[in-house]
Amino acid sequence: MSRRSVPGQTPAATTERDGDGRRPLEPVVAPPRTWRERGGRVLSLLGSLQGYIGLVLVVVAGVLTKGDVFWNQQNLTNAVGAFSSRGILAVGETLVILAAGIDLSVGSILGIGSMTAALLLTRWHLAPWEIVPLCMAVGLFFGFCNGAGVAWLRVQSFVMTLASLTIVRGLDRQSSDNVSVGTQVVDANGQLAPFSAAFQGLGTPGHNILTGLPLPIFGRTGVYYPVVAFLVVCVMFQLVLSKTRFGRHVYAVGGNETAARLSGVNVTAVKIAVFSLSGMLAGFAGPIDAAYSASADPLAGTSYELDAIAAAVIGGASLAGGRGSIIGTLVGALILTLLDNVLGLNAVSDNLQLIVKGLIVVVAVVLQRPGLLISLGNFGREFTRRRTR
Repeated sequence: MSRRSVPGQTPAATTERDGDGRRPLEPVVAPPRTWRERGGRVLSLLGSLQGYIGLVLVVVAGVLTKGDVFWNQQNLTNAVGAFSSRGILAVGETLVILAAGIDLSVGSILGIGSMTAALLLTRWHLAPWEIVPLCMAVGLFFGFCNGAGVAWLRVQSFVMTLASLTIVRGLDRQSSDNVSVGTQVVDANGQLAPFSAAFQGLGTPGHNILTGLPLPIFGRTGVYYPVVAFLVVCVMFQLVLSKTRFGRHVYAVGGNETAARLSGVNVTAVKIAVFSLSGMLAGFAGPIDAAYSASADPLAGTSYELDAIAAAVIGGASLAGGRGSIIGTLVGALILTLLDNVLGLNAVSDNLQLIVKGLIVVVAVVLQRPGLLISLGNFGREFTRRRTR
């Protein structure tokens, strides 16, 4: 009895017993990969690189359409600076998503953090180093409430944070009497008060912030302080996720909560921690946003949660939990930043910009699930075959 090998296929050594003992047979081989398997591997590769590919495409689009304006250092500095507060929200959102949750309240917490900063500045004349920790404490409190509701009361994170979104927004509007509060306070001589000037400095460029020397890539205006704050937050939490036990526990809870609990992970503590950190980062982004805008608006942060979720998903985070990184979120935030800038430079309306963002998020999710795209392809071929009968 013998078997023939098929050319081009990987051999697998086998033996068969005959009358005198065991003798080697010709190899038995696995069937060749189908187009479905090859397509799945290609789509998986694209999904893992989707953030970087998207970033390159957006930059190329900007250069081709408005190259002289887009590739201007002042334009890029302003664009990234304007998005930095939302980028900080995206870092906190990523922590929650990695643990298989969702936080819809980050925009509202940023708003109340912004208003808290403005009120502390104008009514109590506190300095920035006093204002920022207090705003972070406010955000931490609301984040803890979200985590407690999810972990202890077993409320779905979507429902819990949706309720927080409306509650915190109502508190924000109530505390400000639904009017904007400026952050520029003048003294008796008509000059900007020192504490107000220091607060405004949080949102302004500073070329010596990193090295003490001008940075040529940013020109004389330098890099905005919010950008530096965003980058520091990204590096810090990337290290937390990749180098600490807490980071491993976050991935474990998001990947399989039951298995994580059986392995000894305190799932309740992890859930409360990620929501608390998300709220704290949103509170931290509040005064930065107020300083950059020179005012606190009752509607500040509206829809920012959508940008935060989009940045995480475009950067490769799975809404099912357990997969993603802060570096990917940073890339996703840059994509949204530059996309907003390119569309704005080309006079695309705000309504169309929202449509484009939504489509990009859908594409990002599909690339994370190559099986879905292959199934759609199978359905399309079957539908075409039946129509041609």
